[in-house]
Amino acid sequence: MITLLRGIEGVTHSYGWAIVVFAVIVKLALYAPTRQQYQAMKDMQKIQPELQRLQELYKDDQQTLQQKQMELFKEHNVNPFASCLPLLIQMPILFAIWRAIMVDQHLFENAYFMWIYPGPLQNLFPEYLASSLAGRDLPMILFYGLTMYLSSRLTPAQSAQAASQQKQMAIIMTVMFSWMMWVYNWPCALILYWSVFSLLTIVQQAIIMRSVEPATVPQGSAPQPAEGEKKV
Repeated sequence: MITLLRGIEGVTHSYGWAIVVFAVIVKLALYAPTRQQYQAMKDMQKIQPELQRLQELYKDDQQTLQQKQMELFKEHNVNPFASCLPLLIQMPILFAIWRAIMVDQHLFENAYFMWIYPGPLQNLFPEYLASSLAGRDLPMILFYGLTMYLSSRLTPAQSAQAASQQKQMAIIMTVMFSWMMWVYNWPCALILYWSVFSLLTIVQQAIIMRSVEPATVPQGSAPQPAEGEKKV
C-alpha cells in the first residue's frame, strides 16, 4: 500500500494529493459493487410493505414466513444480501491503508496539504492544528465526522423504524470514530484518506440513487396463502 502511495506521490509530488488520488482510485474500483448495493437497498425498500404484510400474516409460523419471503424475493429478483458485498470488499482495503499509514507515519512528517503546514496558526494552536500530515488536526477530524454522518444519513432505510435507528447509529458512530481519532492521535494522512473516501461516497450515493431503478411491486403482489391455508 505504501509502495502504491509512493508511486502516486512520484507523479503528484505531494503525499496529500497522492492520498486523494488513491481514494478516487478505490472508489472507482468499487463503483460496480456499490451500485449493486444501492440497487438492492432500493429494491428492498420498495417491497418493504409486502414484507411487513407477510410478517403480520405469518408472525407465529417462522418457517412459512421464511418460505414466503424467499418466494417474494425470487418473484421480484431481489437479493437481500447484495448490500453486504461492498462492505466486505472495502474492509480489507480500509484496514490495509490504516495499517500502512500508522506503521510508516514518518513518511508524512514533511508532507503538507491545504491548511496543514507549518504556519502562524499552527504555532498558536499546536494542540489543535497539525503542521504536517503526520500530526493530529482537529478541523480534519471534524470534517471527517461531518462527511461520515452525511453519508450514513443518505443511505436509504428499509422502513421508518429502520430510518430512526439509522439516524441514531449515524450519530453514535460519528462521535465514536471522531473521538477515537482525537484521543489516539491518528495522523492527518489517515484521516485525509477517510475524509476524501466519505466525501466521494456522498457524491456516489447521489449519482447512483438517481440512476438505479427499484423493483416494481404492484399493490397486493406478495405471495398469497394457498387455498385452505390457515391464516395465523
